[in-house]
Amino acid sequence: MKKALYLLLFVAMATVAISSCKKDNGDDPIVVVVSPIKSMGVVYPDGVERYDFTYDATSKKISKIEDYWNDELDKTLVYDYSVAGKLTITGGSDPIVYDLNASGYVSKEAWSADEWVAYEYNTDGYLIKVTEHWGGEDHLKNEIEIVNGNAIKHTTYDDDGVTVKKIKTFTFTTGDNVNDIHQTSIIDNNTKPIGNLFGKPSKKLVDYLEYWDPREEPIAKSRTTITYEFDTKNRPSKITRVGADWQEVYTYTYVE
Repeated sequence: MKKALYLLLFVAMATVAISSCKKDNGDDPIVVVVSPIKSMGVVYPDGVERYDFTYDATSKKISKIEDYWNDELDKTLVYDYSVAGKLTITGGSDPIVYDLNASGYVSKEAWSADEWVAYEYNTDGYLIKVTEHWGGEDHLKNEIEIVNGNAIKHTTYDDDGVTVKKIKTFTFTTGDNVNDIHQTSIIDNNTKPIGNLFGKPSKKLVDYLEYWDPREEPIAKSRTTITYEFDTKNRPSKITRVGADWQEVYTYTYVE
């Protein structure tokens, strides 16, 4: 059966070539073509899930995502921005309606008339806080620390909004994330961060991440190491995430 992607990855809309990272031997900079992602696949033991992306010709925003399982269409998600300050996504089990802020980032998802989740961004467009509202009060859910355009730390809170139940830290490569792959998103969903709806992605590609429960004694950290393969235009074509006893493989193609 299909599994949810562990982490969301997503989209750049520019089509020019820029310098990304310099070679260690001091040669000319590596040039990476900045392209929107055409498809993203995740390889599971029992099959491959693939997401194909369609963009609006005028706004360049995501307009449609086709979700395939072993090359058979499973569902189509349609993005509707026709109501000012709103985004409605249909095609899943139920329509999802988001409030958008002036920058076009998701600011709120209402679960009911008196329950919702709110998203806060810094002035540079990076998500820094997630707050759930239920039981008549706010509950802090996540805080994200941003340094030099990179999300270096996630702090996740228990339902009381005070007790820290998980910490995750990220260490980055020297390679620039010019294709806007969302490797450090706090959003636990395979399509939500697409199109930078939940803020900007980290500027660099991730080398490894560590995570642990600070309530444990002694602290036991887990690590995920990430390796890359690149296409002829130096764009990530394959990303492999490896833990202690597991592996995840993601593949990418780009709009030419």
